[in-house]
Amino acid sequence: MTDEKKQQGTTPRRTRMSRDARRSLILAAASEMFQRHGYAAASIDAIALASGISGPAIYRYFSRKTEILVALLEAAAVDAIGAVEAAAGESAVTIDLMADVLVDRALREGAVIGLLQASIIDMDAADRTQLEQVRRTLVDRLGALLRAVRPSIKIDQARTHIEAALAIVGQLARRGPDAAEVDRMRPILRAVLAA
Repeated sequence: MTDEKKQQGTTPRRTRMSRDARRSLILAAASEMFQRHGYAAASIDAIALASGISGPAIYRYFSRKTEILVALLEAAAVDAIGAVEAAAGESAVTIDLMADVLVDRALREGAVIGLLQASIIDMDAADRTQLEQVRRTLVDRLGALLRAVRPSIKIDQARTHIEAALAIVGQLARRGPDAAEVDRMRPILRAVLAA
């Protein structure tokens, strides 16, 4: 405390963090832990510690680690869709643009995107249902965008191409590739979307 504050008899004011800000801190810490140590090795208590939230307090936001994972996956899916749609707003959506956005999001989100394709053993039925809804929404929205680029294919075919692209992106994200591997994967992803 400064001498001036001592003389005034006041203490520094602490500002309370909003619920959304704390939730964001938890999600950022979890994403980092999943990226560095893998999903299985990251405990909810370690996530709480890394986010600066007490162990018991984290349960006010998430009751299980799988809830954190689903929240991260929802955010990653919304971000990927938003990035493709935003790029589409600036210019025409192309296969190259879609492939680049998916690769860039995989690199940014890392293990979280990789887990989108995974099946988590300790995930309860409600979380699995929510995860399937996240996957379905992502595939449907990106499928519709792909179909806008390739109107000659049916929507089911577009979804199949998107699912294949997401499997590639998930594998890429899990490995944490170097720049050379990323450059090799971009044309493969473009080919999957264009096939």
